[in-house]
Amino acid sequence: MTAWSRWLHAATLALLVALVLLGSAEAAPAPGAGGEQEPPTVVLVGAAGLAWSDVRPEVTPQLQALADEGTLASLTVRGVRSRSCALDGWLTLSAGRRAGGPSAECHPPGEVVDGRVPGWGSYRRAARSAGYDAVPGTLGRRLQDAGRCVAAVGPGAAVAAADTDGHVRRYTSQLPQESDCALLLVDAGRLPPDAAGRTEALRSLDALVGEVVRSAGPDTRVVVAGVGDGPSPVRPRAVLVSGPPTGLLTSPSTRQPGLVQLQDLTASLLAWSGVDDSGLTGRPVQPREDDATGAERVARLVGLETRAGTLRSVSPQVTAWLAAGFALWCLGAAAWWWRRGSALPAPLAGAGVALACVPTATFAANLVPWWDAAHPAVAFTAALAIAVAVLTGLALAARRRSPLGTALVPALATLVVLGGDVLTGSRLQLASVFGQNPTVAGRFYGLGNTSFALYGVGVLTVVALVAAWRRPGRRVAVGLAAAVLLAAVVLEGHPSLGADFGGPPGLLLGGLVVLAGVGGLRVTPVRAAVAAAGVVSVTVTLAVLDWLRPAESRTHLGQFVQTVLDGGAGDVVRRKAAQNLDNLGSPPLLAITLGAVVLLLAWRAGPAPGSLPATVLRAALVLGVVGFAVNDSGLVVPAYAALALLPLLAAGAGEPVSGSLPARRARRGPLRRPWGERS
Repeated sequence: MTAWSRWLHAATLALLVALVLLGSAEAAPAPGAGGEQEPPTVVLVGAAGLAWSDVRPEVTPQLQALADEGTLASLTVRGVRSRSCALDGWLTLSAGRRAGGPSAECHPPGEVVDGRVPGWGSYRRAARSAGYDAVPGTLGRRLQDAGRCVAAVGPGAAVAAADTDGHVRRYTSQLPQESDCALLLVDAGRLPPDAAGRTEALRSLDALVGEVVRSAGPDTRVVVAGVGDGPSPVRPRAVLVSGPPTGLLTSPSTRQPGLVQLQDLTASLLAWSGVDDSGLTGRPVQPREDDATGAERVARLVGLETRAGTLRSVSPQVTAWLAAGFALWCLGAAAWWWRRGSALPAPLAGAGVALACVPTATFAANLVPWWDAAHPAVAFTAALAIAVAVLTGLALAARRRSPLGTALVPALATLVVLGGDVLTGSRLQLASVFGQNPTVAGRFYGLGNTSFALYGVGVLTVVALVAAWRRPGRRVAVGLAAAVLLAAVVLEGHPSLGADFGGPPGLLLGGLVVLAGVGGLRVTPVRAAVAAAGVVSVTVTLAVLDWLRPAESRTHLGQFVQTVLDGGAGDVVRRKAAQNLDNLGSPPLLAITLGAVVLLLAWRAGPAPGSLPATVLRAALVLGVVGFAVNDSGLVVPAYAALALLPLLAAGAGEPVSGSLPARRARRGPLRRPWGERS
């Protein structure tokens, strides 16, 4: 075959292929043109107040069927207030960020008038004043700009479907037989709190979901979500997404299997519709397949609901009693030192150690599934009491081993419990007294402010003990202590682990104080300035490294960098400063702080200068001051650092005061050896 023949055959073959493809294109009807209309891509049915304890086969068979065949999760609906009304939930869904109505009173959204949501201007003003950069109408505007249609059924759905001007292009008050929009939002109302009315409302909701499922196409995602708290006290809420696959939902914003945020649904609705979802605080939800049955998954989420609800009622009592007990203990210890000037008696020392062990014990108690008991509050109290008793007994048994012997056991327990929890997904801290509250939705993983205070004190104690280890020699011991400190800081600040922006500066500076004290290095102003500059550099580096990751993988460290680049740093600083000032008035924190101040004043010079306890105390002071300055937690970091450390140091002290004493105290007789002389 000649070259010309080969070219001729190739051209003929190409022409035949083109004719076949053209004929196929003409034969296939264009999407949405003629014939049957395409079903919507996603249908979201929102019912404010829906919880997992509402899903029961005898009352909600359609919801149970979705749970059996789809993916599900607990839903955090926190907006700008502790309790989100139905309107707040729909506004948050609309903005993709935390939003809320102009009033804390749960007024229902009004009916659409001439294609516009009434009161839209007040919704926009409320969003601007809340400080979360929320723009109601973001969902509708992005879909509209992308040429995708969104339809709304009911006034709440209209709020979520409206564009940034409050206009709703497709609105009805009744569920349509069919829709050609990519997204259909349905307001199913809110569930009443009384049992009889709630059961009837659940049956109506289930019937509505059944109607939606029957009319939906085979490729349509059906989502049922509790878009607000409503009047029901049970939280968090429920969300179901029709499958396959089957399993639990998670999100990069929570990193917790079976837990997502309401603003995650906004990002998901955009992503499922093929529209850009960047710039939102939520992230598209992701399925995690498992082999559990639907009933087992529902039971697991009901357990989280029970755990969160129980601790929401128990936490204020634990915090109040702990703060009051610590303040009274400080007064008792101060009075003993002032009148007698000797080591604390065993009962008073033991009581202080028990108080210091309570915060860590609250996390350890979650190792036991007390929420599955018939009386969860009683079971939690029992688990907490056992954990406190074990830690207290071990700490007191170690009090004569070293100057920091009493603090060693709680410090190691804190590192194992909190450090291990961070490495394994932060499940112990989720829905705990001093950890992450899924209804508050401050954070869902890593170390929070109270956890950081406990973790930081534990790290400083262990670093001091390692640095003072005599057997390998001072240089080797200090080097090992520096390695422990570095590992602890990495665990604290790593975006995928502790994810704490405000923790590493205080922890690193406090650790350097320990290393300098044990190593015999004098801290001068120049050295302090160099250390502070280095710590700031490390912190900024961690944040920038997190920011360099893909947007969907960033933690709040990287998100803060992006906020700074977008010019929103001022709003963040103002909001955090306001939160810091609000937290200064917390009665429990004030009680702990004032008690610690009284104790330190009665302690006079404190531990013997140059002793390990004195070094750790100075380092903890640095940790507390820096933690107070860079976090938005008010007195949380310094208060809980004092609570976790001062009783342990006092219980391990043979001599609470060093140096000369007032004459009236000296007449009471000689004191025991100071801490620096203890074996």
